[in-house]
Amino acid sequence: MKFDISPTLYLRLLQPEDAAELFAVVDENRDYLRQWLPWLDANIAPADSLAFIKSIHLQLDAGKGFACGMFWHSKLVGMCGYHEIDAQNQSVVIGYWLAQAWQGNGIVSRCTSFFISYAFNELCLRKVLIPVAEQNNRSRAVCERLGLMIEGTTERAEWLYDRWVNHVCYSITADQWSEDVAEGGT
Repeated sequence: MKFDISPTLYLRLLQPEDAAELFAVVDENRDYLRQWLPWLDANIAPADSLAFIKSIHLQLDAGKGFACGMFWHSKLVGMCGYHEIDAQNQSVVIGYWLAQAWQGNGIVSRCTSFFISYAFNELCLRKVLIPVAEQNNRSRAVCERLGLMIEGTTERAEWLYDRWVNHVCYSITADQWSEDVAEGGT
């Protein structure tokens, strides 16, 4: 499964043989990612990345969504994808992370735009949500650039190693989504 986003950017479902590369990207960016992601202490070896890749395949096989590696100039630079689809409510949460060196290239905006469009056009879902740590200005900018609206803030939504983090919940419905906005998010 591969999706070309631009001549220099594509999304691809990671395979078991990608585990070492995924672990290397995480490990190289551990301090940077630690600001916003709670799972870093559980990812301490390539075997942990392999287990994550296997979980993505199980999620896909169960029809509950999927996540892909983001590849910039054929280099794995992060992840973007769906948390488990809520079929009853026709909604899904999107999550993403990007290695620090590749910030500012529109990678996350373009990949997130793809996943929003795919949710509405291919999966026939009605709502996409993206919870973002309140102080994570880069992730909040992605949501705002793509036209998502703030639904509210969840206080103490997540424990990050040594502190509580509030989440701002962004969302957009299929009726609100505009491919023109998606194109402008690049």
